Amino acid sequence: MSFEIGETVEVIDNEDGMEGYQSLLADDGSPLEEVISVRRLRPPPPTVLARFHLGDMVDAWHNEGWWVGRYVRREGQKYTVFFENEAPANQHVSYPKEQLRVHQEWKEFEEEGKWKYVKR
Repeated sequence: MSFEIGETVEVIDNEDGMEGYQSLLADDGSPLEEVISVRRLRPPPPTVLARFHLGDMVDAWHNEGWWVGRYVRREGQKYTVFFENEAPANQHVSYPKEQLRVHQEWKEFEEEGKWKYVKR
């Protein structure tokens, strides 16, 4: 897979549950710049418009990255996600809908890379 200069990408981190960073910041608040292997890059997933159902896997925007959890409850405009083994491990955290996305998995070796929707 190749990318163009200036193209938006996500970086796959090796931490458990880390799905993709888009905008990490350096200690001084400026955008973080780092030289990494192209194998750690992927395009952002396509936007999927779907309703969340209890038990669905979701990605939650947390600490400058997307983390995988399960949607477990809604209270008003907040959606509660449970993170089993990922940071924040064994915690329930509530997010506005704008900080959640449908969980999809990047299949690097299928048809030169594609996203696969994962519901549960």
